[in-house]
Amino acid sequence: MRQKILYIFLPAAFLVLAWAELRFGSVWIPWNRFREAFTGEGSEVYRMIIWDYRFPKMWTAILAGAGLSLAGLLLQTLFRNPIVGPYVLGISSGAGLGIALAMAGALAVFMTRLPVSLTFAAAVAGSTAVLALDIWLYRRIPRPESLLVAGIMAGAFAGAVLGILLIYMPAARLQKYFFWTAGNLGNVPPLELAVMASAVLTAFGWSAGRIKYLNQMLLGDEYAEASGVHLHRLRLEIIILTGMVTGIVTAVTGPLAFTGLMVPHLARLLLRTWQHQYLLPAVFLLGASFMMAVDLVSQLPGAPGTLPVNSITALVGAPWVVWLLLKNNREV
Repeated sequence: MRQKILYIFLPAAFLVLAWAELRFGSVWIPWNRFREAFTGEGSEVYRMIIWDYRFPKMWTAILAGAGLSLAGLLLQTLFRNPIVGPYVLGISSGAGLGIALAMAGALAVFMTRLPVSLTFAAAVAGSTAVLALDIWLYRRIPRPESLLVAGIMAGAFAGAVLGILLIYMPAARLQKYFFWTAGNLGNVPPLELAVMASAVLTAFGWSAGRIKYLNQMLLGDEYAEASGVHLHRLRLEIIILTGMVTGIVTAVTGPLAFTGLMVPHLARLLLRTWQHQYLLPAVFLLGASFMMAVDLVSQLPGAPGTLPVNSITALVGAPWVVWLLLKNNREV
């Protein structure tokens, strides 16, 4: 059954949702016009909607969902705890704070749009700094509660600094920042999409090359070291990689709450395993499918308005975290 889920059901769901991303949106396209867009015939307007807007948005959803899900899987492996993730640990808040600081500090230099390189660098620096703080606290208080406390602390600190920054931020920048915090998968420039694709694919390539080490890490530090795993280097690589992926995805799409926590746990429930040779392809397909489904809901197919993507992921993810906490408490 595990192989059927991994090799039949998850790819099928992925392909159906990818097709739906192209087919449905706030602009209704008749079926015959939709088919003509793939043959070079029909209305130029419909072809532009599909190829210039929906197709890049589909890839943005795939990469964002897969990247955050992988970051969550690596963090849960690092801490050997299923209730951690980029959002719960405050890593997404750190990325947001980094971007806000960059926006505020660069006002005197860049009077228009913040350069892409500075945006990415600020987001990665903020997310990595928060993750390093989480690990520092966890090593001194090695209990699951310390992770939640660290995430709450990071979120509260980021919120306090943001509150001060936003007071002095010009109205145009303020509006842009609030739009970014709502989460957005559309209108991503090709350069930003290419950078995000490079980061996510690099992270998956790195993880695929260290499946054996990641599996051994789950068995405990002593077993991993006895098996020849260089734990200090592996942990450092995970910190850098998860900070990079979370920071870049958050910089492009805004904070997408709970995706990195929920998807890896869902993959383990479906496959009934902690083995990374199964989990890596599963979190890619599940994360991408989840984010495409969220985007479809946010688009309100056939309606002119859209819903904030971050609000939908939070509506789904917050009850999931509560359920996880209750489940873990029953198992203690």
